[in-house]
Amino acid sequence: MLAKDLITENVDISKNILVAYSGGPDSTALIHLLSSLKVDEDINVKAIHINHNLSKKSNLWEKHCREKCIKLDIDLIVESVDIKSDGGGLEAASRKARYDIFEKLLNKDDQLLLGHHSDDVAETVFMRLLRGTGIEGMEGPQQRRSIGRGILIRPLLEVSKKDILDYLLAKKINFIEDDSNQSNDFDRNFLRNEIFPLLEERWNNFPKRINKTSLILRNRNQIYIELLNQKHSDIIGETIDLKKIRTVPKQIAIDIIRYSIKKCNIAAPNSKIIEEIVKTFINSNPGPKSLVTWSRSDKEEVAGKITYENGCMIISKR
Repeated sequence: MLAKDLITENVDISKNILVAYSGGPDSTALIHLLSSLKVDEDINVKAIHINHNLSKKSNLWEKHCREKCIKLDIDLIVESVDIKSDGGGLEAASRKARYDIFEKLLNKDDQLLLGHHSDDVAETVFMRLLRGTGIEGMEGPQQRRSIGRGILIRPLLEVSKKDILDYLLAKKINFIEDDSNQSNDFDRNFLRNEIFPLLEERWNNFPKRINKTSLILRNRNQIYIELLNQKHSDIIGETIDLKKIRTVPKQIAIDIIRYSIKKCNIAAPNSKIIEEIVKTFINSNPGPKSLVTWSRSDKEEVAGKITYENGCMIISKR
């Protein structure tokens, strides 16, 4: 059963808290936990609802969220967006629009809470595996990371979807069910609706097992990154000296590139893009027009690009 200590153990309740509230089951459970915490603690909580205007029910969902927040005595910020795909699909464009708004609304040290759970970890890991990923991609979503001037926190990351639904059912809490989640046109929905039920029949609670593996890989990768930093701190960064990176083995060079991109808070490129970066900048003689760009629909960070200048690879946001 979900409990308030999921919040108090992961969130600094002395600082401002904002919760991304779609009205779906995950964010509904989260906002009810925060509401119950408000009874005992003096905390400053606001909810953010983003109307994507992609469904005929969008305004009804916004109305539901407004009424719920009034009932829970939680201030609600509503933002309306006009989603335009840039070629990466509506799902990716919607995600980018959300995170642009989050960054705009967050002040220094504000905490943004998201309702992602262990099933989301499994989905993300599977999606990255299917696209081709390294060890870092197997880590799944981070529980905490910086976002704009604030901090993004996922306090429910070790909780299953079933736990969330059981909590809502036990407390007779209503929530929105988005019809688009049933459409297998989206890769995530296909995994969730068709593949995961089969895996769950065979391996009970398999998302939690994947989450456990993800945490182990994260810890091991942190040790490796520390060692990488110690030995190659003069290469790692948004500006990478090509003469220096060409002196290290290819796999180490790739890891330096991946880590340098991560430090810039830019989406991790897949294996195909990494090979293109190596071919364009390390194995060739790049010039002013040399360019590699990428984006990722399963990550919150922005799209990235690498250009050439004065004997260096320059990593920047696209």
